[in-house]
Amino acid sequence: MQVINNSRPEYMPRLEHLLYGNNYSVSIDLYGPLDGNRPLIEVLKSAVSSSCEVPRSVLISVDEARAHILESLLYPGDPAAGPIDLPAKRSEVTALVEQLLEGAHVNKADAIYTFHLAKGHPGYPVWWEFALDIHAQGRRWILLGCSSD
Repeated sequence: MQVINNSRPEYMPRLEHLLYGNNYSVSIDLYGPLDGNRPLIEVLKSAVSSSCEVPRSVLISVDEARAHILESLLYPGDPAAGPIDLPAKRSEVTALVEQLLEGAHVNKADAIYTFHLAKGHPGYPVWWEFALDIHAQGRRWILLGCSSD
C-alpha cells in the first residue's frame, strides 16, 4: 500500500524511518486533541479502532512517560533484529522524540495514564510498545508506539 497523503507531523515518519532496521520497524500514532471528559475506551473506539479493549490503565508521572517513550524508541535490538546504526542516529532520534513529546503535550500534562491495548492496536507490537492517555489543558491526546518485525 502506498500512502498518498500523510497528514502526520514530519517528525513522526522521520522517526520511523531512522529506527527502521533488520527485521525491525517502528510505528508511532498520535490522536488528538480529543474529548478529555469521555471514558478512555469510548475515545479509543472512536479514534483508533472499534475493536479496542483496555483491561487496565495506570496513572504515571510526566518523567515516567518521558523515560518510557525514550527507552522504547532507543531500544538497541540485537544482531538479528533492531535499528540499523542507532548510535550514529541517537542525537537526531532524541531531538525528534522531544518534538513528539511536545506534539503529544506530554510536558504540559495534568495527568498521564499508561494503558494496555489488548485489542485494536494499529501496529503489531513485538519487542516493545507504549500506549499513553495524555490529559492537558482540558483536552486529551492518545500516543501509541510499538516495534515489530
